[in-house]
Amino acid sequence: MKKNLWTKEKYQNLWKQIQEQKEEKYRIFSEKLIFTKYPILGVRIPFLRKMSSFIAKQDIDSYLKIAQSNYHEEILMKGFVIGKIKDKDKLKQAFLDFLPLIDNWATCDMVISSLKTIKKNQKYFLSLMDSLFEKKETYYLRAGFVLLLNYYVEDSFFSMIEEKIKKVNSDEYYVEMAQAWLLCECFIKNQEVFFPFLKEGNISFSLLSKTIQKICDSNRVDRKTKEKVKKLKKELYS
Repeated sequence: MKKNLWTKEKYQNLWKQIQEQKEEKYRIFSEKLIFTKYPILGVRIPFLRKMSSFIAKQDIDSYLKIAQSNYHEEILMKGFVIGKIKDKDKLKQAFLDFLPLIDNWATCDMVISSLKTIKKNQKYFLSLMDSLFEKKETYYLRAGFVLLLNYYVEDSFFSMIEEKIKKVNSDEYYVEMAQAWLLCECFIKNQEVFFPFLKEGNISFSLLSKTIQKICDSNRVDRKTKEKVKKLKKELYS
C-alpha cells in the first residue's frame, strides 16, 4: 500500500498554508493580466511550484483525485503536480482530464512548460496534439501550439509545424499569439526553412503581422534580418 496518501483533511491543511501566502498587491496585479472565471488569491508562482514538488514526493494519484478547482491557484497547482508524472501514459490521461480547466493563457502556458516528460517521449505525444488541433475551443488549440513551442522546435518536426500552422486558421487572439510565438522561435532556429514559409503567404495577414512583431522584438535576431522580415508585409499585402 502506498504511504502518505492524501486525505480531505490533509488537503485542507495544505491549502490553509497556501492561503497564508496570498498577497493583495500581487492579486490585483495578476487580475490585470489573467482573465479567468476562477478567483485569484494572489499566491506567487515559485511557492506553488515548490509545494507541487512536496506533493509529488507524497503521492500524486491520491492528490489529483482529491484536489479541488475553486481557485486559480488550485488549478495551477494541479497542473504543476501533473507535470511531475514520469509515466507517459498516466501523464497523457492526466493532462487530457486537466484541459477543460484551462480558461486563460497563464494556466495554459505555465502548466505545459512543466510537462517535461513530453520531451523524452516526443513521438508518443504527437497523437495528443493531433486531437487538440481537431478541436475548436481556444485553449485546446493554444495548448497544441504551446506544446509544439516547448517540445518540438527542432528540424525534424518543422514540416509538421508548418502543416499545423496552415491547418488552424483561427482569428482568436490567444491562438494567433501562440502561433506567432511558435513561428518566431522556429524562424530563429532555422531561417532557411521559415523565411520561405512566411514569404509563401499561406498564413493570414494578422498572423504574419504578429509573427513579424515577435521576430522584431527578439534580441536574438539581428537588425538586417529584422528589416528583411518587415518588408514581407509590403511585398505580400501592398
